[in-house]
Amino acid sequence: MTDLLESLYRRDEAEGALGRHSILLGSLIFLLVALPLGQAVAGGGARYPVLLALVLVAAVVVCSHQKTAVVMGIAAVASIVGGFYAEWANEPGIRLVSDFLGLGLLGFTTTVMLNSLVQARDVSPDTVIGGICVYLLIGLCFAMAFVLLNDLVPGSFERDRVAIVRHADDPSAHATTLLYFSFVTLACLGYGDVAPKGELAEMFAVSEALIGQLYLAIFIARLVGLYVSQRRPLPYPTWDARQDGACPKAPNETDPRPDDTNERGTR
Repeated sequence: MTDLLESLYRRDEAEGALGRHSILLGSLIFLLVALPLGQAVAGGGARYPVLLALVLVAAVVVCSHQKTAVVMGIAAVASIVGGFYAEWANEPGIRLVSDFLGLGLLGFTTTVMLNSLVQARDVSPDTVIGGICVYLLIGLCFAMAFVLLNDLVPGSFERDRVAIVRHADDPSAHATTLLYFSFVTLACLGYGDVAPKGELAEMFAVSEALIGQLYLAIFIARLVGLYVSQRRPLPYPTWDARQDGACPKAPNETDPRPDDTNERGTR
């Protein structure tokens, strides 16, 4: 009975994680698609706080089972409210605090999901979706770090030899460009249209490229290893293991060893 309850609990927990990871994956994909489309159609750099808020809420949902869920919720609310207020009032200081809180929240979510991938024992849809979420979160975290760096050190990035700056009429428009640069760097595409300027920006870009390649190699190797171990047949137990009660014998199974009692009686 205890084993049955434990298996049901694990199944419910896995289904809940699958749903939470799916919500996060959907919000990340929506951010990547809607941000450049909004920027191209309506000059929608101001839509960046809205899309980022959706990702932050999804990140809190993913980590809702953690003991720090309340703290994460407070940080998410502070980051979202601060981001909207900074866009409305054009307050650089509040924007920096909001971005720092959002970056810390997404970084913690990435760590939690990466830890769950390391502890996984089989290949499941939850494992695959969680792995994709971690990869996209790495790119988004570095994009937010690039935005912060460009605000603290203006001119840290250039596009077509022109410095990327935050314009007063559209304060978050450059986030689209730096998000694009982050994922180009993560995938090691290297188009060259956007480039880091300065030692700190170059170090961040190189670190992202290394992390992206190492993560893909380790994650794929982890999936293959789990799949092989999952498909490998269990070894047939020896007679000693069955004799000790570790593996019960089948009803029609005969004892492979001779009956010493009958043998002594015959003698």
